[in-house]
This record gives sequence, structure tokens and C-alpha cells, in this order.
Amino acid sequence: MKKTSFALALVGFSIAMMHTVPAFAEDESAIEEVVVTGTRVKSNANSAQPVSSFDSEDFARGGQLDIAEILNNSPALLSSVTSANSLDSEAANIAGTNNLGGSALNLRGLGIARTLTLVNGRRHVAGIEGTAAVDVSTIPSALIERVDILSGGASAIYGADAVTGVVNFILKDDYEGFEISGQTGQATEDSYGTSQISMIAGLNFDEGRGNVVFSAQYDKVDGLLWGDRDFLANNGLYDDDQNPALRFQQGEIDAASTPNLAAYYDFATTGEFGWGLRIPSSADFISNYEAQFGSTPNLTAAEMALFDRAATAPPRAILPGRTFNITSPYGVIVAGDFGVETPLGSEPDVDGNGTPDCLQSFTGYNSSLGGASSFGIAGGCWVLNAAGEVVPYQDGLVAGSFNHFGAENSYIRPNRIHAVPEEEKYSVNFNGHYDINDSVTAFWETKYVHIETEIFEQYHNFTDLLYGAPDNPWLPAELAALANNSGLGFAGLDGGLNISRDAADWGDNLTTNERDLFRFVVGIEGETKWFSYEVSANVGRFERKMVDREEVIMDRFFAAIDAVTDPATGEVVCRSDLDPTAYPRTTPFDIPQYVGGGVPSSFFTFQPGDGQCQPMNIWAGDRGMSQESIDFVTFDRIVEEEINQFVFSGFISGDSSEWFELPGGPLAYVVGIEYREEETRQDFGDFDQGNLPVGGVTYDGQVFSAGDWVGDVSAAKSLGPTPATRLLSSSSDYDFFDYYVEFQAPVLSGVTMAEELSFEAAYRESDNSEFGKHDTYKLGAVWAPISEVQFRYTFSESTRVPNLFELFSPEQGARFRPADPCDVINIGTAANPALRQQNCIADLQANGVLASNIYDGAGNYAFEDPLSAGFPGAVGGNPGLLPETADTESFGFVLTPSFVPGLAVSVDYINIDIEDAIVSVSAQNIVNGCYDGTSLDNAFCGLISRNDDPASAQSGGLDFVRQVQLNFGSAEYEGIDYAINYGFAVSDFIITAQLNYTDVQTLEFIQNDVVDDELGEMRRPEQSGTIAITVDRGPLSVTWSTAYLGEQTLGYEDGVEIETAFANYGDAAFTDSSTFIHDVRVSYLWNEAFSFFGGMTNVTDEEPFVTERAYPASPVGRYAFLGVNYRMQ
Repeated sequence: MKKTSFALALVGFSIAMMHTVPAFAEDESAIEEVVVTGTRVKSNANSAQPVSSFDSEDFARGGQLDIAEILNNSPALLSSVTSANSLDSEAANIAGTNNLGGSALNLRGLGIARTLTLVNGRRHVAGIEGTAAVDVSTIPSALIERVDILSGGASAIYGADAVTGVVNFILKDDYEGFEISGQTGQATEDSYGTSQISMIAGLNFDEGRGNVVFSAQYDKVDGLLWGDRDFLANNGLYDDDQNPALRFQQGEIDAASTPNLAAYYDFATTGEFGWGLRIPSSADFISNYEAQFGSTPNLTAAEMALFDRAATAPPRAILPGRTFNITSPYGVIVAGDFGVETPLGSEPDVDGNGTPDCLQSFTGYNSSLGGASSFGIAGGCWVLNAAGEVVPYQDGLVAGSFNHFGAENSYIRPNRIHAVPEEEKYSVNFNGHYDINDSVTAFWETKYVHIETEIFEQYHNFTDLLYGAPDNPWLPAELAALANNSGLGFAGLDGGLNISRDAADWGDNLTTNERDLFRFVVGIEGETKWFSYEVSANVGRFERKMVDREEVIMDRFFAAIDAVTDPATGEVVCRSDLDPTAYPRTTPFDIPQYVGGGVPSSFFTFQPGDGQCQPMNIWAGDRGMSQESIDFVTFDRIVEEEINQFVFSGFISGDSSEWFELPGGPLAYVVGIEYREEETRQDFGDFDQGNLPVGGVTYDGQVFSAGDWVGDVSAAKSLGPTPATRLLSSSSDYDFFDYYVEFQAPVLSGVTMAEELSFEAAYRESDNSEFGKHDTYKLGAVWAPISEVQFRYTFSESTRVPNLFELFSPEQGARFRPADPCDVINIGTAANPALRQQNCIADLQANGVLASNIYDGAGNYAFEDPLSAGFPGAVGGNPGLLPETADTESFGFVLTPSFVPGLAVSVDYINIDIEDAIVSVSAQNIVNGCYDGTSLDNAFCGLISRNDDPASAQSGGLDFVRQVQLNFGSAEYEGIDYAINYGFAVSDFIITAQLNYTDVQTLEFIQNDVVDDELGEMRRPEQSGTIAITVDRGPLSVTWSTAYLGEQTLGYEDGVEIETAFANYGDAAFTDSSTFIHDVRVSYLWNEAFSFFGGMTNVTDEEPFVTERAYPASPVGRYAFLGVNYRMQ
């Protein structure tokens, strides 16, 4: 008799959470007997660990091209990443991945690195860049027989990575016949569609000794842009910032209702601006008023309402349309003299309304040194619109000196970027087996998948205070007089104009990802008189080529925007073409970080004066830049990645029946070995590596040659869009050699109070080439006092070695903008504000921040974040990581009462306690963790730095974050899974109801005695569940399913921390207490050959939460699908 692959690994489906419909005879409703197993041991005993399943019909009729969307219906997999939400930063943070279009499974919300995904019980090569995770979207739905989900630690059975459990895809075997299926789907709101065609063919040969199965599948997803959905369009996504209620807003102060405020906040009288400034306490205002006017104001009701609002408002808010008001897609303009030669209020009046332009906005007021409370060099008075017109800046709701909600012409997320990627996928599989003789069977699996994904991403680099010299012929004529004023001076030049802008007009920022995945498995399995065995070899390769179009080359960009008129021809040219020694100035605050603030840019990638440089007009909206100038300053950035896996495994399994038996039956066993090699490689181009293409001389006389590293002659480390970081090509590898044993001992069977009593144990020792030996084990028991009641218990200890990406991923540049925990407004958001303030004072003093910037005149703590923009940092691997260990305990019971035929009820408690947990910590949690620890001597403080120049305008501001994986102190998950399945027949209707519900009680990470409680945060609700009701009548089947999610905090980039959510945001921090998403699916068997299926997902057209692109519902919205299947046996 032929044995199935890998000793029936994870065979069966769980009564705990069945997704297959029980089989019923037409004249009775008796539920089938089911064997539950989560082990390689061949035994009739049930597994002590809960296992749940999805069957082939769930995928074939589900209407979703991405099988992860179907699996997300399991509450245990709620935090998984699908292709639709792969662009969502919050999904990436929780899952521990950042990918484009891939799908990765995440059990219990503890990260994809702790979820082991298998195919036919064997390991599968990773398919998502920067991780060791399997891209389950590469598994063809047409070939899936079922998917088994084993909850709890399984490292002793299946090896490292199975810390939270195993998801095993069982593919169709012994298939005979031909089947072709096609489906199409369309969002009811349009702008999104999908299509799929798949086929599977199989036949037996050589009188049934062999079988081959071939499958092919094509998927196409049209993609979805932000502008296609009202809740995303026009920067509609909600985001976090300081609460505008803490500041005066435009129109709130007027002479009639707020006369005292109008008198004091009058620029002509006091130098204070009429909106945008923080609202003081009523006592402080009275004191300031008395000092200014020598009398005590009689505050009106409207004035007291404003003071009361500020006194009671939470410190932060989550609102739509957050903007960074010192930049815009086409530029915010500020006078180069910062108000020195042209005092605030005497600048041009471009719109001719009688009010100087800089006094028409708080942003303009902040661009000058002339206001009593102005920042001095933040923002600008004018903005360029798409047509290149100069218009005065229009504020939105002012949240701070640098951030607004809804400022005109100053949006962060354009409508053209993708919310769901555009994708095409081709896959082929060829599997089979052949009985060499009656005892030995050879088998093989082959697979190839090609995926092409495209997205339009966010703007290219934000650039701060780019300089336009007075002789630049493209400066706006309306401001030409202003450009001729001398001012602060920069790199030996004075005057001119400065413009801060996003790069919205030199291309669509198209990123393409091409992924190829190959996998080949070959082996033999057989049996002898005493045992059965299997030996197999498994080879996999994943290749990725990513192309980022039109990425900037920094030295060329600064050379191109330094334009002048050639006196000989009258043509506009680059200044360096006329004078090869005229090194262009960069930016005063080194944003983007390049060669240093105020340091001229040398010519690193071209020879000045050779005619290559093409002048770039950054002063004319979306019509200014010529294609020639764009081509000169940009390149296509190519990153190539490869992951290789080789696994050789073998095991024998059997029982003791030839020698002895226990009272409940023979002792079953498995003994096996496994050797595994993992290898990764990443290749970057010369610009990313900082390799100079030409020779030359720097502005300060250093000579360099082609092939030299730019870091040897400048502060830059590379030449492309992230010059603060050098991206070196790298490769890494390690290997494992494991041996393992499993036992299952049926102690009693079929006796009073012990219909079944069995014990199981597993042990594995693993020898890793980087970390040496470590062992894991599992103990379990099953007791069924009667056939209708079963209790199960397991305890396991698992060890997970860091994967190669966690260890050796090359460091890459990044930009961060976490809220500074030391800002006075954020001190109170800490769990222990006094401790945070104490640590902040110590660190600010250590970095040379002046006391006058730390305390106010009364000695109160008053530090304010001085940053106007994000700052550079790095992300990458951490070679210093150690393995993590996890203790997992589960206990549960299953009830199948005979007096209610067809009913199955199960409850399982699961506790996972991870020590030295490997965690990718967000930038916000890193900076918070530094100052919320018992001292500054902690792992987080070693990952950040502050500006230590007391003379700098950014003194004390954060200036670097290194975001790496860390061994967190510990992580703990505790929860209870409930499941009810009930199937019955009424006349000729067969009705099946399935309820699955998870109540999570603990989800927390602990480091430096600081507990980060993540339960109740975005994508981590306390309660979640699904219910599905299927009605079958003859050839017709209808299923209605509903997913439920409990209350969560809102997300934005780093998420709202549950510990301080209400204190920071009030009720606005939370989603609705209950969220329901409904789907309906219908199938009809027309005849033996043809069947039709269709349905609708998200029937009530639920939208994502306001801070999310794709959760809990896809931005696609209501989606209808229709398909047909033809089967020939």
C-alpha cells in the first residue's frame, strides 16, 4: 500500500475549526469521524495540538486570487500580509516584512519569522525579499487539496521557525482527469479588476503504478490608485500630529468676540501672529497682557472657551490630510535673506490684496526672523502650483511650526500612487510519483513561478531650501527684487531665493519587481516489515530584480539646478559649463543628507564643462523640467536579490507491534535527520555603492580617480538618492544539521473512563554553523474519558535561530520622523512622565543643549522639538543577534455529543512565552524606549543620536536612528480559541454552521522593565472571529460568512500605543467597538462537467480604518466575481 509523503505530516482537519463541510447522507445527519493529527507519527491516536483546516473548495470558489485573503478568515492568521495590504506600513511593521505584492502568513500576530510554512510537509524556499518567509501567493490555488494550520510550538517536530505553529499546504495527489477554470472580478466602484485562468491535468500510467499531475495558472490584478477611492484621494488618509486644538486657528481671533486676544496677537503691535501659536493658559495670557499693555484684561466667554479648549484637549490628534507645510509638490518659496534685509511685512504683495504675503499665513510668518514668536527659517511665504504660478501660502489647521492638516498645495500623498499593486503572475507545476515495486515509490515535485509587480510610489526625495541664485533666469519675476537682497549668506554667496520641494515632476516614481521562483523535490518512500521510510532532496531558488525608475544622482541634481544664462549664446546652461570650478551650493541643513550642511557639492559623476549637464528648471510647476534635464540627474536603480535553499531529509517511522504493545496499542515512533543550507545574495549598483565613475577634484582640492569610493573624499557614502548610506553588495549563508525523534504512546483505549489515553513526546537537536547546537522538545497528552469528550494538553520548548536577513541584511539608508518623546508636549504621553523627563534632561544636557532651550524663564521644563523635517537613519541586519527561545503551552477540549448529531465544540487555551525575542522595533518605539527605561544605559539609546551643536538651530533634535532587529527581553501571547461546528439536514437541505472566535488576553513585549502592551492595537484586537453558514440543496450551494473584529487603536505609521492612547488622543484613538465584514458565495453544479460560481466580498462596502490603506477591508471595497469550471474525468 502506498504511503503518502512525509508520513502524513499534519494530516486531517480539526474539529476545533473545520472549514470543510461534513459529509451527510440524504436520510441522516451523522457527522463523519475525524482523525486529528499534528505529527509525523503514524498512529490512530489524536494529536494533542489543535489543528484546523481549509479545503480545496474554499480556494476554488472563494473569488480571491490571493490565497492569503482566504486564510485571513482564520482568527489565528488575522495579522498576515496579503498582496493587497503589502504596501501598508502598519501591516509590514506587525508581520516583520516590507515587500511589494507578496503574501506571508503570521500566526498569532507574532511575526512571519515565527510561522513555518510547508508544502506537502516539506520546507519551501523563501519568496519575499528581506525575509525567510514563504510567499504563499506562489502556491497555485487549483492544486491545493487542503491547508492545515497547527497552532502552538512545533520546532521539535518541524525544526526552527515553527515557534507559533505550522501552516501546511497539501497538494492534490493521484489526480486523474482534466479541469479548467476561469474567473473574473470587478469592484462595484470600478477602477479595479482581476482575472484568473487555471488548469490541472492528471493521469495514471503503467497500470496504475504511476501518476503525474500538471497544473498551470495565470493571475492578473489591475491595481488601484489612491485617487480611485474617496477615502484615500487628495491626501485623505488620517495621520497623527500635535493637536490643532492646542493652537489658535485662522478665524478664531476677532475684535468682536475676542478683543483682548485680538489686541495682543496683532503683528503690528506686538510682533505676535493672529493664529498658529500655542494657546497659553489664561493665567499666562493675563500676565503677558499686563506686561505688554499695563492693564488687566477682562476675558470674554469666547476667549475663556479657547483657553479651556487648550487646557483640556489631548496633546495629539488623528485627522485627515496631514501636510508637511515647509514643502510642496512644486515648491514652497522663502526669501534667501530670511527677513534680514526685507523685514517681515514689507515683502511683495503678489496677490494684490493689500496684505504682505508673509503675513497671510502662519507658515509665512515662520519663514522670517522678524516675528516676536516666529521660528525664523521654517516654511515660506509663497507656493508654486502645478501651473507654475506663485501664490501666497494658505494654511490648513496648524498642528505645529512644520505640520498642518489640509494646507492648500502642500499635500504628502498624491493621487497617483498605488494602494494595491498591479500584478501579473504565471505558474506551472509538474508533480508525480511512480511505484518502483510494491514497497518503494519514487516521487517528485517541480514548480516555476514568475511574478511582475508594478507600483507608482511616493514622491522622490524631499529637498529643503534649495538655492536659486540672483542670476538664475528662471526665478519668478514677481520675486526678482527680493532675490537681489543680501542676507545670511551661504557658501560665499548672498541673496537669492530658497525653495523647498518634493520631486513630483520628474517622473511617476515607478517601481517594478520581477520575481522568479524555482523549486524541485525528489525522493523515495517505502516500507519494510518493521518500518516505513522516506528520503528526499529539496532545492529552491528565489530571484528578484527591482527597478526604481528615475532616482536622483545628487551631484548632478545640484549642478543642474544652478542655472545661468550663457552670455555668448543667450541660452540657459549649467553654471559649471561656464566655470568648471563653480561648485554648486547644497542645502543649509543638509536635507537630504549629502555632504554636510552648507558644504558645496563637488562633481563626482561627470566632468564639469564637458557639455553633459542639462539645466533643470525647478521654478515652473509641473511644466518646467525638460526631459533632457531629468535624464541627466536620474538613473534607474537596480537591486537584485537571490535566495537559495537546499534540504536533505530522511526518516523512518513505525511502531512496536512486532515486539510489544501497550494496553492501548503499539508504541509509535519516528526517527529522522535533516540537513539544510540557506544562502542569500544582494547586489547593488555602483551609484548605491558609491563607486566614482570619473576622476576629478573636490571643492577643497582632494583628487580622486574613477573607481574610488566617494566616502574617501567627502562626507557622502553613495551617489544616489540616499547618499548618507553606502549599500554594499553582500552574500551570507549558514547551514543546519538536525536529528529528531518522536513517540506516541497509547496507554489505554476502550476502557471505562479512558476511551483514549495517550502521551506523545518529541525531541530535536539542531547544529547551526553560526550558533552551534541547541535542542527543543515537546510533551503532550490526550485523554478521552468517553468518545464524546476529549481533553488535550501540550508543552513545548522551541528555539529559533535568527534568519540570514535578520543577521546580515546590508544596511540601507532611510528617513525617519518619530514624535520626539522629549518635546514638552509629549512628556505626559509616557507611562511614567517624571522618568521620561528626567532622562530627557540628562540626554539633552549631555548633548550640549543650552539651558534656555530646556527650561523656560520660570525653570519649568520647556524643550520643543526643533526639527522641521525627517532625519536620516539606517535599517539593516544585526550580526549580534542571539537565538530566541519560546515555551508554548496549550490545553483544550473537544465535545461531540451524540445527543446532538453533527455538533462539535472545542475550546483551546494557548500561551506562548518568548525569551530574547527577535523584534524589529519601529523608530517611534526606539526613541520612546530610550527615554522610558530606568536609565539611559539601554539598547535603545545606543540606536539614536541628537544634534550636539549648541549653536545649531536644530540643537538637541534627533539626527539619526538605526532601526535593526533586537533581542527584546521577552514577548508573551495568551489567548483562547473557541469553535462551534454544527451540521444538520432539513428535508433536502443540508445546513452547516461554523463559528470560530479568538479571545486574546495577553500580547506584550518587555524590555528594560518596560512593558509594551500591544493587545488592542491596530491589527491586534482582543476579540475576533468568523461565522459561516452554508446551505446545500442538490447542485446549489450558498455560503454567507461574516468576519468580526473588536475595538483597536488606530494605526498611522507607527501605530497608537494602547497604554497612552486615551491620554494622547482621547476617544479619537480608537476604531468602532465592533466591525463586521460580510461575504457571500454561490456555486451551482450544472452537470457532471460544468459548474458555475460567483459571489460578492465586502457586501456592505466597508472601508479600511481611517489610518489604513487596506485593513480591515481592502480599499477595493465591494467586489463581485463570477467563474466557470469545466471538469472531465
